[in-house]
Amino acid sequence: MMSAPIRRTTRDLLTASISPEDLLDAAVVCANVPSPLSSVAFHREVECIRRFFAAGFPVHLAIHRVDGAAPARRDYTELHTHDVPEINLILPDPTGLEYRVELGDSVHHLVESTSLWIPPGVPHAANVVRGSGYLVAVRLDHGGAT
Repeated sequence: MMSAPIRRTTRDLLTASISPEDLLDAAVVCANVPSPLSSVAFHREVECIRRFFAAGFPVHLAIHRVDGAAPARRDYTELHTHDVPEINLILPDPTGLEYRVELGDSVHHLVESTSLWIPPGVPHAANVVRGSGYLVAVRLDHGGAT
């Protein structure tokens, strides 16, 4: 009798000694589907962002496409925390992209291609100021619905 496959966490995959054949069985390909920014706790819709979510992916993966954000302060994301680490990638188009990122009491104005590591429990918020490009958010949990 064959047993059901064991679901591996990201940490398991990164730390275990796994054969290439077993890794291939864990590979996932899924579409990035439109998903409202407001479907995420502590976030509201903003006119210049289209959000896509990798439903069925083994970790939370969201892609925010920023198009032509005119210079302005937009606080559409409130300070919040997670129980797991989060990675944010800010990827400007050639025309430029500026994000205002809060990490606890620190405020950072990011205008270059930037990677952020946000440990569990750190209050954070990322809000676009101006420009075009992408913010990619990866939470190292078990994916989710939004």
